[in-house]
Amino acid sequence: MSPILAFLGVTILGTWGLAAIALVAGGIILIFFPGDAQTSSGHILPGVIMIIAGGGMAAVMSGIVMGPLLGQDPPIPIKKLIPVSKLTRWVKAGSLRDFEDGLPKEVRVKSKRVLIIRMGDKAYAMGALCSHARLPLGGLAPLAPIKPEPVRDGCVMCPFHGARFELETGKVVREPFDSQFNSQHPILGGLQSKLWKLLSAPPVPPMIPKPSMKAETQQTYPCKVEGGDIMVALPPK
Repeated sequence: MSPILAFLGVTILGTWGLAAIALVAGGIILIFFPGDAQTSSGHILPGVIMIIAGGGMAAVMSGIVMGPLLGQDPPIPIKKLIPVSKLTRWVKAGSLRDFEDGLPKEVRVKSKRVLIIRMGDKAYAMGALCSHARLPLGGLAPLAPIKPEPVRDGCVMCPFHGARFELETGKVVREPFDSQFNSQHPILGGLQSKLWKLLSAPPVPPMIPKPSMKAETQQTYPCKVEGGDIMVALPPK
């Protein structure tokens, strides 16, 4: 691991961690120790907001900072796709029978988040995070309401905003927030598309990324089945 990356990660971890702890502690104090009960008013709602904000900061910090330090894909846009010619390290991603036919499933392959799609006796693999908003194409936890979408017409669809990607090449065949998706998903599509447009409209400094209304080509990985096991080609160490 790069010393610079480690230093940067520890620095961000420390500052964000202290801020998150301060928010949570402040919220607890407001709720349980509001001071003079006869003069204090409306202390519960601000306390709850502070606790939620502190917990949210801790969650974001874990995903953005700890993920890269552990060698996992960070939830940030990928600027450049890895050419197939450089994907030469074959790694087992699991047994073919462990994957439901036609239903994308995210797995960890050498700390990488990879989406495996079984189609009969074949298997395909691509980056598990959507190129639009870096949300998981395989949905959330098994019991969560947002689940992976079955493959249709040879395409994988992001369950969050409706972007569709060609199974074999990762090319975008439908942009997020398509009118059909928005009509079928009032909150994830209709409401969020308006929020996305609002957030992407005002001018911001160049170093601050704005929410995009477009998706990019997904990173795909060569995939094959050997002896009933799915093998995925990753970059060399």
